[in-house]
Amino acid sequence: MRKLMLVVAAAIAALVAAGPAGAATKTINIYGSTFSPRSVTITEGDTVTWYNHDNANHQVYAYKGEFVSAILRPKQRFSFTFHAPGTYGYKDELHPKLTGKVIVKGLPPTLTMAASAPIVTSGTKVTLSGVVSNHRPGEQVTIYYQPYPQANLIQRTTLLTTTGGAWSFVVGPEILTTYEAVWKGAYATPTTVQVQPSLSIGRNGAWILHAAAGRSFAGRAVQFQRLNVATGQWVTLKKVLLNARSSARVAYTLPKGLNHLRLTMSVNQAGAGFLGAISPTLNWKQV
Repeated sequence: MRKLMLVVAAAIAALVAAGPAGAATKTINIYGSTFSPRSVTITEGDTVTWYNHDNANHQVYAYKGEFVSAILRPKQRFSFTFHAPGTYGYKDELHPKLTGKVIVKGLPPTLTMAASAPIVTSGTKVTLSGVVSNHRPGEQVTIYYQPYPQANLIQRTTLLTTTGGAWSFVVGPEILTTYEAVWKGAYATPTTVQVQPSLSIGRNGAWILHAAAGRSFAGRAVQFQRLNVATGQWVTLKKVLLNARSSARVAYTLPKGLNHLRLTMSVNQAGAGFLGAISPTLNWKQV
């Protein structure tokens, strides 16, 4: 059994485990009468390296078997990366009176958050998603939102993480909105979703132009446009102001044949909290 342990230990000692980005490495020197320092405190993901400064051989062995080095000859070293919080007592297997301790503190909680789309048309669904740093299911994440021009965050919902600590939530912003996720006192980097008004063109005797979002566009201007196929340029047929229902009726006779139509609104006309917008193209055959 001891031979098997030494073979495994030799393989471990040959590898210097690499910690995550930002992880630290601390060195413990081995002398004839002591480990120096005898106790070190590190953070989860950090690495400890034992370096044999003595003229005799030594072997580092954890009491609970979490790690064991090969026999370290003078000037040889052994490294181990700690991936779990706790207190790890160890001794020198060849000189049992030499003992030491590694105290591993857990990483502070963190979480990520991202939106499936940074720019959407008003009312379009967006998925917010992220992962908590302990990667455990059943963790409670609280989602906040701040629609323009609201001064403060408003609690939207509380949800539980799933496999691997992942979470997701579907929202439908109607105006520029910032989202925030909180878990165990840790805040994700805020995510802002920009919003364009939803523009549409219909026909009911006259052309019906409409803009929709989380506010009224009464008195705002839109441009009714037709594509000049020969030049590839969009030509404004009429610039109109929307009524109290954010709509307008426009009488306009199109040339016979297939017409490509759209509605546009500039960012200035959309106003604060919105981007400018272009409607989907309507293909209309005039007879």
